[in-house]
Amino acid sequence: MVALRKDTGPDYVKISSKIFLDKFEEKNCFSASGALFNKYMTLLHRRLKNDGTNIKLPHCWYRWGDEVVRYRMPYLNWDHEYAAYTQVIWDGAISEKYDPEDHVIRTASEYADEFISKYSGTEGAEMAIDEVYDGAPFEFQNEYRKLRETLKQLGSDKTAFFDDVSVNMILPLFENVIRSFPHEFRVIENEKEDFIEIFRTMIEGGTSIKDLFNITEDFWFFFCHHLRVKCHENVPSSTLNVWKEKIPEETELFEKKLQSYAHRFCDNRNNLPRLKKLLKEWEDNDREFRELLDKLPDDEEDILTFVQTVRSGRSKTPNEIMHEGT
Repeated sequence: MVALRKDTGPDYVKISSKIFLDKFEEKNCFSASGALFNKYMTLLHRRLKNDGTNIKLPHCWYRWGDEVVRYRMPYLNWDHEYAAYTQVIWDGAISEKYDPEDHVIRTASEYADEFISKYSGTEGAEMAIDEVYDGAPFEFQNEYRKLRETLKQLGSDKTAFFDDVSVNMILPLFENVIRSFPHEFRVIENEKEDFIEIFRTMIEGGTSIKDLFNITEDFWFFFCHHLRVKCHENVPSSTLNVWKEKIPEETELFEKKLQSYAHRFCDNRNNLPRLKKLLKEWEDNDREFRELLDKLPDDEEDILTFVQTVRSGRSKTPNEIMHEGT
């Protein structure tokens, strides 16, 4: 259950949300996207803090930048009906009268007009993300974003493989990622080094851009479970504890993914210590899986599907990711 505000002043986060969503729908005749709403609230929060006002926005750095913590804003409905567009819909009430001439409320209203005018176009969301990432706490986040975006562009052709041109584009970006990895995340040093070794081997083996993009996304999503625990504001300890409790599960899942990547792309390079270890772990899991398979009745298809999922470290579907939230 979400705790009530302890102060008696206006709930500026709630009021600002309502102002933005109303203005956006009035101008565009459809609801604002989750991406734009997140960026508006983040940038408004920064602007007001620079003026000496803290509206106590609950937010954290996560997969797609600086994001509000949805659980702390129960008056919003995040509609995932369309896979490519998450709508944010007002689902609450403003119980108190608020003064439109209040400095914070006036700033929120004026900035909503400015933001909607600037970022409502086709490229608006990416431009807003650029502005948000100007305030990223670690250089690594921006360097990794360049790598992800470049791979995404190169992979627009799903059958594309690396050639000399694409390799020469990717390798310098990857080196910048490695160089900028923040020492604050030493706890995932082993997973990072395994990822680096597999990534290099996949490039050398001429794998598809799609597969290289996939492992890049897998590491990023894994990293972000640690990122949000370190880089947040106005998030209560109860929520932080839930995030922390999720990390062991995500670590195990990512380790299985690394083993799977090693098996698929690196078996001819098993003289490298890290790859050798990952391949052995995959083989051990494979043997256990086959032993379990031999013991199952032929009609236990659901159990078999579950075991295959656990064994492979299956990536979440886009629908699962959208509904996970923060």
